[in-house]
Order: sequence, then structure tokens, then C-alpha cells
Amino acid sequence: MKIYPLFLLLSLASTIPGAASEFTVWIAGSNSYKIARVATDSAGDTIIAGTRTLPYRSTDIFIVRLDPAGDIVLYREISGGASDQATDMALDSAGNIYVAGSTSSPWFPLVNAMQTTPGPGFLFKMSADGNQFLWSTYYREPIAGLAVDTSGDVYITGSTVDTKYPVTAGLPANPVVGFLGPTGAFLTKITPAGDQIVYSTVIAGSGVLCPPSSSCFLSSPFTKGVAVAVNSAGEAFMAGNTDAAKFPATTGAAVTSGTGAFVAAVKADGSGMKYVTLIGPGYVALGGPEVNPGNVATAIAADEAGNAYLTGTTFDTQFPATTGAHQTAFGGPEPGSSLAIPATDAFALKLNNGGTQITWASYLGGNSNDTANSIALDASGQVWIAGTTSSATFPDTQGVTGGGDFVAGFSTSGATLNYSARFPNHATSRSIAIDATGVVHVAGPTGTVSTLQPTGPIASRILGIANAANGPLDGRLAPTEVISIYGPHIGPATPAIASADSTGNLPTQLAGYQVVAGGTLLPILYVSDSQINAIETSPSVAVYSVRGPSGSTPDFNGGIVTSRPEIFRNADNSVIAINQDGTLNSQTNPAVPGTVEAMWMTGSGVLLGVNPGQIATGARDYHCCSVVIGGNLESADYGGEAPGTAIGVSQVNFHVNPTTYVGPQPTAVDLQVQTPDGTKSLPVSLWVTH
Repeated sequence: MKIYPLFLLLSLASTIPGAASEFTVWIAGSNSYKIARVATDSAGDTIIAGTRTLPYRSTDIFIVRLDPAGDIVLYREISGGASDQATDMALDSAGNIYVAGSTSSPWFPLVNAMQTTPGPGFLFKMSADGNQFLWSTYYREPIAGLAVDTSGDVYITGSTVDTKYPVTAGLPANPVVGFLGPTGAFLTKITPAGDQIVYSTVIAGSGVLCPPSSSCFLSSPFTKGVAVAVNSAGEAFMAGNTDAAKFPATTGAAVTSGTGAFVAAVKADGSGMKYVTLIGPGYVALGGPEVNPGNVATAIAADEAGNAYLTGTTFDTQFPATTGAHQTAFGGPEPGSSLAIPATDAFALKLNNGGTQITWASYLGGNSNDTANSIALDASGQVWIAGTTSSATFPDTQGVTGGGDFVAGFSTSGATLNYSARFPNHATSRSIAIDATGVVHVAGPTGTVSTLQPTGPIASRILGIANAANGPLDGRLAPTEVISIYGPHIGPATPAIASADSTGNLPTQLAGYQVVAGGTLLPILYVSDSQINAIETSPSVAVYSVRGPSGSTPDFNGGIVTSRPEIFRNADNSVIAINQDGTLNSQTNPAVPGTVEAMWMTGSGVLLGVNPGQIATGARDYHCCSVVIGGNLESADYGGEAPGTAIGVSQVNFHVNPTTYVGPQPTAVDLQVQTPDGTKSLPVSLWVTH
């Protein structure tokens, strides 16, 4: 069977170069971390909250505070004994920390609780030093968004199916009616002591937009709150989404008809709504009874003048982009008739104080999918958003090439991008905040946290480390794993590929660059300006730096785990595999059940006295993995060294089970590897047919 050389495998693996400034740290450990929000205080500290997945899949909440140098000065874990999920965080002027989310735990820690009956939501206030709960309570619904005003009042949003959800006089109490779980968006204000509701409202639509020739008799509309913001005057602004055919927009609002994203604002005294406005009319029908709205809100911010700023995603060619905005036309391919969600652009917009006019609105995107997840304002009124992109044409004005995450800063008028940079996947896309000095604080979803200067050159540093076969960027590494180190200007301008010496060993220096892990030089496979591939040789040390002609990068701390398996894949997430007849597996060359496939992976964690970085001269089966095909766990025929390839890459041969697949047409089936400790890789696609 044909064996692919290592350099070809690595060239077919994902490449995610990146960028950074000030500091970059990875806050997680051997467990999986999911960041909910990053915030910053008056001292320039970075505060992060999120969810940690523990063994046996229970989850708890973590809070981390970093000083301006990126050193951890606070780490707290909060657990109720089952599944606790943090969805948002906010700070008050004293630095106290508020976290909200959902819980199934029967023993969530309660202090002066407004609700003692378990779940399904929770909300707590913790002292700035993390030493005590000031109050903590269950809540009657899971909470999606959270904000705190200067008086310590707390504002929460989410969705409810409860027809008896509390509503106060003067505010909408739209009925939540329909079949099969209709929902309404709630916006609720709670006292600084966390013990009483000050005001509350539920906003819901009725009916669903029904495509021609479809029956929507049993369909129910959803209306959900996703984020909330508040200004110093106490005006609250909720961002949400709906698919309702009739939505209670207020008279004189900027957009009174449509579907999808909306903004609802409550007067400071809670006596009534300032406005409720939709954003745009677009939608597509995908063959079912309901439609998919073209505009989806993800985050909201507000300024002291009462203007609201919204971000999210859109495929709506009628999105209300304004004349003179940075991007006035949809960047992706226009929605067609195919039964798939169209490609999206990110968007940002500003609503005036009364919600009667969209002051400016801009698309932001290229020729593929672009999504904004978070928004923040700086002291000068510039609007910053963070998200993900797969568009080759997405703007990268800061000179950092490639990468699937982005950070962008709009001018106050929305006419120009003052900042736009792409970063490694999972480096910056989850959340963004701006401190009083203008420093940008960003976090990726899996534990990477950075601060960026909005002007000036981007400093050379390690932005993160991932499994070279299939990411994601999360810093957890296994012995003998082939790793990709990402960062701006960490290697030579001209890429170089390593060759083994006469003894079969890869070099520890290539084109003048070295990778140091705890004082040990790692074997190097590839170096470029923004990516270096090397082989992790240590079972315990995870402190990395890159040495080059101009000096060393700051240390980057990762975490060593038993195994971190990932399969080498093509850009379309199909497996790099060889069929039994010697052809590459593909849609036009699918595998036939009953035959043998060969693929390659790294991160098994198997040591067995081998020398990572040495070229394997023969086959040695060390039973690294099982194979999961279409959800079925199956034994591998071989899982060991790949002759002619560096030790650290494993070849896995397996039979395609003839009972698993039916049908004459090629089908993409999920394929994973599983190591003896039960760790599974991300799924890739294997093409199979009869």
C-alpha cells in the first residue's frame, strides 16, 4: 500500500496562521474549556468566565482574572454537582463579578437566594477578589445574556415558554402561544441585592412565515433574547431573534416589518418600552414548513447617548446597509434555491436613541461564511467586533495572513475599518472587550486569551498551539504529537521544509529557528512566518518558545494530556486515506464495504521508548487506536508506525464494515479514531459506496 511522505501530509493539513500583541495566554488545562465572555476593568485586568468539562462529562464554571502582564491572579471553580454552563459575565464599577447561565445541579451554591428551587438557570455575584459569593440564586429560566448598571442593578435576557413568566405593569406581556414549544424573549431587571425583580417583560410574535404551498398549521414561532446591554442612565437594550410572521415592533421604529434580528429598549424607569425594532426582511425557505431568517443578532452594546450597536450574521441582500458605510453590498454568493443555509456576512450597525433610524449599517465579509459573535465600544466610540471567517477575500489590513478568526474595528461613522486582522482558528472569535486605554481584550472559545494594541506593529509571539492534523487551537498536547505553533513573524519569511539527516533524524533547527519546550529542543518539520510544525517529545513539559535570529518569543504555557488524537484531513474535512486499490479516497473514488482503508493520525500519546522525530524504517504495530465509523466502534487492523514517515505520525488500517452502509451513491460517513483512554478525534468524512 502506498505511503504518503510526511511533508505532503502536513501540506494537506489545515494551516491557520495568526497574529497577536501585548500578551497571549492559554488559561485552560487538561480538561476542555469553553469561554463565555471576556471583560476588562479599570485596572486593565482581563477577566474570563466560562465552562469546564470534567471527566464523565459533568461541567462546572470557571472564573479567571489576568493582570495586564497576562499572569493569572485569580482562578475559581464553581460547581453544583451536575451540569453547570456559564453563558455570560459582567462586572460592576467595583470589579465585582456577575455570572449567569444554566444548570441541572441540585446543589448549586446559594447565598441570599431569590429562588431556592433547583434550575434551570442560575445567577450570582462574586466579590472582585473571588473570595466570596455576595449573593447567588437559581433562576426560573436559563439565562442567555447579562448586564450590570452603575448602581449594581442586574439585567438578564433569554427565552421562555412560561405563560406565567412575571411581567410588570406598563411593559409588554405578549402571549407565548402556539404548538410545539413557542418561545418569548424576556428582559428582566433585578435589584443589586439579587433578591427581587424590579421590572420584567416578555416579547413574542405570533404565527410563522410560511412558504408558498406549505402548511404551517403545527408550527410555532420562536422569539429569543440573546444579549443585553445597559448604559449609565439605566436604559436597557435587548438583542434577539424571531421567526414570527407578526412581531410587535413599535410605531415609528426603524424597521416595523420583517423577521430575524431585533432590538428592544426599555426606559430607564421601567415604565415602558423606548422602542422595539426589527432589522431586515430577508429569509429563505429550505423545503420545510418554516423559513430561515436572513439576519441573526448575536451581541449588543450601548453608549451613554442611548444609541444601540448590534452585530451578528446576515445573508439578507436587503439588509439596510447605509450609503457611505464600509461595505454596502453582500459579499457572499446570493441565496439560491438549494436546500442549504446560504453563506453569511458579518454585520455591524448603529441605532439612534429612539430606535427610529439606523444611523449606519455595514456588511463585513467576503466570498464565503463570515460570522460576528461579540461587540464592544472604545472610549472614542469606535465599534469593535470579533468572529470567524472562511472567506479568502476577508479584509486583513493589519498584515496577518490567513486564519479563521478575525477582529475588526469600525470608525465611529461606520465608513471605514480602522483595524482588521485575521487570527488562528479559536484564537479571538468568542468575545471582545476594550479597556479605558484602548487595549483590546479578546478570547477564543477554547481558552486562548490575548490583548492587542489597536495601532502599531503586531509583536512576534506564540498565539497558540494545535494538533497539526486537525486542530483546534486549545493548547492541550500529547507526547509524540505533531504540533502546529501559530503566531506572527515567528519564523522565516520564506517557508522551509525539513529533511532527515543521514541517521534518519529530523533537525532541531531549521532556517535559523528552534522550538524549545522546557529547555528541550523539539524536532522541526516546517517553518514559516506564521506557522511552525514540530514534534512534542516530552510527556510532562508544556512551556514553549521559539528562538530565531532576532531572539525568543515569550513563553507560552500549554497542557500535557495522555492523548490528543486527530486525523490528517483535506481542506473540505474529508480524510486523507488510501483505498485498497491504491487510489485516494474521494467522492469519485469511494471506499467499498469489506475493503481495507489506510489513513494517518497523530496525538495517540504512545511512547514505548520510541524516538519522536526519527524516520520510521519499518512497520511496528503499537495498537494506538480503534476506529469509529458512522458511530460504530470497530477495531483497527493496524495502528502504528508509518514507514518513511516521522515517528509521531501513525498509520491506521481498518476494514470498512459491509453492514454499515447502504445505497449505490457515494456517501460521506463520519470517521474518528479513539485511543485506549477513550479520547476521540474530531470527525472527518470518509466516502463510501456499495
